Amino acid sequence: MMPTLTSHIPVPRPSYSQARENLVKAIPPKLLCLLACGGIDCRYEGPLCWKLNQQVIRGLFSSWVTDDIIAMARPSNHLIEKYNIIDQFQRLNIKSVINMQFPGEHAHCGPPLDPESGFSYSPQILMDNEIFFYNFGMPDFGVSSLVGMIDAVKVLTFAVKEGRVAVHCHAGLGRTGVLIACYLIYTLRISPSEAVHFVRIKRPHSIQTRAQISQVFDFARLLSTQLVQYPDLRLRHGVPFTLQHYLNRQALLLHGQEARKLRHTPKVVYLLCVHLSCLALGLPPPPEVHAELEKRSALRALSSTVKETLVSKQYLPLLRENRKCSWTGSGSVSSWDEPLGFLERKREVLLDKRSYSDSDLSKIADLKLSSYCTFALGNEKNWCVQDLIRADLPVSPVHALRSSDHQSAKMEPYTLNITTSNMKTGSNCAKRSKCTAKKTLLKYNSNNELHRNPHHPSPTSMARHIAKAMAEQGPPGETVLQRSALLQEELNSSECGWALLVTELDPHVLCCLLWTWLEKLRDPVLSAEDVEKLSVGTGKRRKLIVLKKGQRHTIYCLLSCVSTMTSLCPHREDAVLHRLMRALTRRPQKDVENLTSLMKVLKSSMRETFPSCRPTGTCSRSGTP
Repeated sequence: MMPTLTSHIPVPRPSYSQARENLVKAIPPKLLCLLACGGIDCRYEGPLCWKLNQQVIRGLFSSWVTDDIIAMARPSNHLIEKYNIIDQFQRLNIKSVINMQFPGEHAHCGPPLDPESGFSYSPQILMDNEIFFYNFGMPDFGVSSLVGMIDAVKVLTFAVKEGRVAVHCHAGLGRTGVLIACYLIYTLRISPSEAVHFVRIKRPHSIQTRAQISQVFDFARLLSTQLVQYPDLRLRHGVPFTLQHYLNRQALLLHGQEARKLRHTPKVVYLLCVHLSCLALGLPPPPEVHAELEKRSALRALSSTVKETLVSKQYLPLLRENRKCSWTGSGSVSSWDEPLGFLERKREVLLDKRSYSDSDLSKIADLKLSSYCTFALGNEKNWCVQDLIRADLPVSPVHALRSSDHQSAKMEPYTLNITTSNMKTGSNCAKRSKCTAKKTLLKYNSNNELHRNPHHPSPTSMARHIAKAMAEQGPPGETVLQRSALLQEELNSSECGWALLVTELDPHVLCCLLWTWLEKLRDPVLSAEDVEKLSVGTGKRRKLIVLKKGQRHTIYCLLSCVSTMTSLCPHREDAVLHRLMRALTRRPQKDVENLTSLMKVLKSSMRETFPSCRPTGTCSRSGTP
């Protein structure tokens, strides 16, 4: 008999009873608004029913949820003018407003709707005052699709980087709370129960119905299947994926400039190639490092706030600082918080789950589910974003790094500029975390500027060291394996894992991570058919064009890194390319040595696309891949 699984954190319950929810569903929305909302005297259409401490924005029922996000009732043209709400937005540094309503909603509440927009206010008023406006319609008391919710969360994440954000629906409780809770899960990797409880502490009565709570949990489950970077059947991340499957998941999760530049290149491969190239050339950290460290500082500040709030309300036990938590170190003690009662699927979810936390494993240790931990990839949805972005040239990290002055217009398509977030918050915790990020970056700079310190090896010596590590044929040492496994686990479970990756300075660990990722794919990057296609007519230029975009761009990214190493130590070229071929084809070393035609293709592609140049000079491109 299956033992009872108990949760460390109370499962959130809906604000509405089942009878009230059924009644709301049965009555048409327009009639419900007319009968139940109070008409022009609706309490959510003005400040009369709310205390001053419930009006962060004077005139609106509004609350701070995080230092950068306000949940509020909808404004109206009348309230905007009467209470100078635009001036209040500007004083509070609110740069974006996200509206979760459909046009024409709650037409009987408060003043008449704006005839042009169908909302209670004109979005043009905001845009005329340089405030961004976004609309993600969600049914009142209902939910949207999961992919639609991910789109809204990504926009909210982007908007927070630009400044503070105000989110509203009608009352600013149900749909607004769902979006903010999903945002917290997306950014902090906390459990859905923790996200719902935190939002309700900051904004009482938020996330009202069973469907809305279920969507927060479903969002967390979907996200957990998309975040795994290194599948490992021995641990808690059990399902291997193909290169294209990974790119589909990455397209679902990434946003902005990062999503556009990495449409066909895995982020983990790109960052490793960038990092290895920086170390080899003795260059200062690229924009990607700054972006990841700034992101880490913001996440740590918000994580600390969430943890302290939940502990103060006794939703979480008081944790010791040295205790490792299951999500991100934010105070999450369990990702196992399936709602009891209305989500009676503990066993089914456990058997179908693709991501297990440490606490999950401890709870299911007696269930002996090891035989159930192999999952069929065919059951997982293929979250491909079709025709989202125009196919650009492949991302080449080395050329972006070598051109330190960024004056060459030809380098522009190869440069990945991730806008870093300026933390516009008065929180002492946020300031402390930002200082920590700066110290970490200074430490990285001091360790990375090898060519300026006479006690460190020159860039050429470091390049030789990295090339030797990349060409290593035997298994890595025990210490390298342990550090690599730790980084893999951090990347799988924490958004901060990327910051740990870009500050790792051991080339052997970085190379182990690179080859391990390629070799853990369900199918090799280059199948036997791909190798055969590349073998035909090896005298032609740009042979890699016969491959799919994901394969081609990934190989170009890897070749750019190899080009950096071999330009400084040419005698390692064949050894490094043999190791690369072994990772791409997943063939034994003796079989790889017979792939002379593939070696010719890789060499010619590398020389055509990434010609050798001096480490401190500006690299030029000959030909477009």
